[in-house]
Amino acid sequence: MNKTPEETSAHPISVVVRRTGLSQDILRAWEKRYRAVTPLRTPTSRRLYTEDDVAKLRLLKQLVDGGRRISDVASLSLEELRSMASEDASEAVVAPRVVPRQAVGSYLSACLEAVERLDRQGLEQALDAALVALSRPRLRTDVLVPLIQALGDRWQSGSWRVVHEHLASAVLRSFLWAMWRRSEPGPGAAAIVVATPAGQHHELGALLAAGVASDLGWRVVYLGTDLPAEEIAAAVQACNAGVVLLSLVYPVSEPGLIDEIARLRGLVGREVGIIAGGRAATLGHSDLQVIDVDVASSLDELSRVLEDSVGR
Repeated sequence: MNKTPEETSAHPISVVVRRTGLSQDILRAWEKRYRAVTPLRTPTSRRLYTEDDVAKLRLLKQLVDGGRRISDVASLSLEELRSMASEDASEAVVAPRVVPRQAVGSYLSACLEAVERLDRQGLEQALDAALVALSRPRLRTDVLVPLIQALGDRWQSGSWRVVHEHLASAVLRSFLWAMWRRSEPGPGAAAIVVATPAGQHHELGALLAAGVASDLGWRVVYLGTDLPAEEIAAAVQACNAGVVLLSLVYPVSEPGLIDEIARLRGLVGREVGIIAGGRAATLGHSDLQVIDVDVASSLDELSRVLEDSVGR
C-alpha cells in the first residue's frame, strides 16, 4: 500500500521523543487526556507524527516547563502557542534556567536554619525564594522532601523539640496548600482522591502528592488525614474518581492498617486504582501489592504511576 504524502514525511514516536524531550508516557498522556495532538495511524496502528505535531509538542513542553498548565494550553493552535511562548519569554523573570545543585542546597539550608531559630517568617521567605528559582518538581524533590525528612529525623533524635516540628509543619502545610491550588486544573479534569487512612495523622506527604497530581492535570479531591475506608470510598463514588492516593507514614505493620486498606479496595472495586506513597508504603511494598495497591517510593515514581493511570 502506498503511503500518503503526510505519512511519508511523518515521524515515529521514538523520533518525537528525541526531538521534543518528552517521555513516551507524558506524550501518550497528553494525547489521550488533552488531545494535544492526534497522530496519524498506519494500518498496524503505529503512531506517526507530522512536523506540525512536533512543533506543537515542543511549544507545549516549553510552556509547561515555564509554569503553564497543560490543561490550559493543549487545545490552542500552533500560532496561538507561538504567540504565548513569545509573550512568556519577553516577560520572564530574569533567573537562571538551570539552578546549580549548590544553590539548591542553599535553599534547604536556609529553611533548616530558620526552623532551628523558630523563625516562622524566615522559613516562609526561604520557601518563597525557592519557589521563584526552582521548578515545582525540583522544589519538591530537592528542598521540600529533604526538609520534611529532616523534621522527623531531628525530632526523633531529640535534637529538635516538638515546638520545632509544630512550627515547621504549620508553615509547610500552608505553603504546600497554596502551591497546589495555584496549579489546580479545571472542573473537567479526571478526579483523584487524596487522603491518609485511619490511624495516619501526618499530612505533609499527602499535600506533596496532591501537588504532583495537580501538576499532571488531575482534579484533586483532598480529604485530609485519618479517614476510615468507608468515608474515602464514599468520596470516590461521589466524585467518580478513578484513582485513590494514600499517604502512609506509620508502618504497615501497625495493627489494622493493611486490613483498612484492603477494606477500601473491596469498597471501591478493582476498576479504581489505589496508589500508596510515603516511607511506610515503601517498607510495606509486598503487603500492599497483595491487595492490588501500587506503591510509589518517590515523587518521580508517583508521577510515572499516575501517568500509567490515565484513562484507567
